[in-house]
Amino acid sequence: MSEDAALLFELVPLDSDLVGPFEFNDSPLLRIGRDPDSEIVLPYPSVSRRHARIQFESGRWLLLDAGSRHGTFLNGQQLDVEIPVEISNGDRLSFPPHEYRVRLGGQSATRKPSIIALDEREDEAGQVEQISHRELNSLAAKRLGLLMDRAGAISEARDEAELVECVLEILLDGTGFGRAAILRSIDEDGRVEVIGSLGQASEARPFSRTLIAAARRGETVRLSSEQDLSKAVSIVAGGVQSAICTPVRSGASVACLIYLDATDSSADAVDDAAYCAAIARLHGLALGNLQRQELERRQEGLLQEIRAARSVQERIMPTPAGQVAGVRYAMHAQPGRVVAGDLFGFTEISEGRTAFFLGDVAGKGAAAGMLMAVIQASLDAYFSAGEMPAPAIDRLNEFVIHRTASNEFSTLFLAVIDTVEGRLCTVDAGHGYALLLRDGGSTVIESDGGPPVGAVEDIPFGESLHDIKVGDRIILYSDGVAEEPDESGTLFGVERTQAALEGSSSVAEDVDRVMAALRTFAGTDAFSDDVTVASLEITEVG
Repeated sequence: MSEDAALLFELVPLDSDLVGPFEFNDSPLLRIGRDPDSEIVLPYPSVSRRHARIQFESGRWLLLDAGSRHGTFLNGQQLDVEIPVEISNGDRLSFPPHEYRVRLGGQSATRKPSIIALDEREDEAGQVEQISHRELNSLAAKRLGLLMDRAGAISEARDEAELVECVLEILLDGTGFGRAAILRSIDEDGRVEVIGSLGQASEARPFSRTLIAAARRGETVRLSSEQDLSKAVSIVAGGVQSAICTPVRSGASVACLIYLDATDSSADAVDDAAYCAAIARLHGLALGNLQRQELERRQEGLLQEIRAARSVQERIMPTPAGQVAGVRYAMHAQPGRVVAGDLFGFTEISEGRTAFFLGDVAGKGAAAGMLMAVIQASLDAYFSAGEMPAPAIDRLNEFVIHRTASNEFSTLFLAVIDTVEGRLCTVDAGHGYALLLRDGGSTVIESDGGPPVGAVEDIPFGESLHDIKVGDRIILYSDGVAEEPDESGTLFGVERTQAALEGSSSVAEDVDRVMAALRTFAGTDAFSDDVTVASLEITEVG
């Protein structure tokens, strides 16, 4: 499967009142929320401004909750904040109470589903009646025994196929209906997937569109036997005399529907309703357990990759504080998504000359973390070999661009400090976040450079020279600092960073002040992106 085919992504609403569908064919990052800048804008009060993210990484789609107020659910299971989980074709995503179905290009379902479109002619709205809770609680003694005998088998089902088979058998054994089916809504157009069916003419007989629509709203319903069924054109043509439909809930949402019908008078929709509702509850509990196990299975593989990538990062990253030649430094790095895409490091080029660099790798998770490690190791190698700043970035750019995908690149700010000559050489590769603190005030360091590393082929990078003196401090920080939003969506920005540094007297205090101001501004320390701040002080010149 080509990468272009894999990047085809569609999110289909399961309710005609919801916005959508959303279709993408070249977007590796999809932000979901009320924020109008999101790729998928859900304009509902229960959806957070920045609710969730879906991103394409290493040939698969991953879903992350971005710290939403009401949670993000995959197949009825709530996700932990910022912990990624792989999405599969046909998965159900919920942003309570709104539900969508995932369609992935280039993928086929794990099994071939039976998809049917319900008859448009059918109009039996007057024939559907809701069953009271009092009636649902009147289980017959004979069915109670059957229910207790089979409850263990339902709860011990090893997968959804085995669960469906068990539920269908117990439905037919305990009722007078001739057909039982488990249905799953596909989209707002009324199409349903037949997950499983059992009994007479299980594939040929039509399903009641109106009955299914009513049950999707969360209530057990039946076709009324007290009114004329002549309007129910399609099911009457199929010989149906009685039918029940009840929702199966997994978590807060309707995962699927139990549907039963009969072509003779042996079924009693009144008497069977409570039994069907009880089976639906057992089905929902068992399905929830299977979905939790599946969610844990999907996450475990990703977490193993993340832990391995994080381990590599921790070995490459320098200590939080130290002295290198004539430079004292302090830094703080906080990953926003378990594995950081930010990089910070330094390399001694020659006596009195040290290169410090800070950047941000596009994309998040294990792939970004590994690219970060590769860039950091490459810079170390180039500078250790005596290469000058701009040629080193030129070489790094060609290395990255020929070994990564088109959406993998890194912003980078490089500062080569020469304490012998009192000079600072800078290269800004699409980063832009650097300040010079001198005599109690701060200014933005303007620098030549070029686009992000790995973004444009065969482009020469420029460099700029600045004078430095003892006591000067250079502040480098990632876009996760400047672009962290508050509750209203306002960004922290450069000016707030400068304001946080007023009155600071040391590299450690610089870092602490910026981090404290950022936490206060955001109202949390669970930031929306990776955050890195470093302060470098010139301790000697000449």
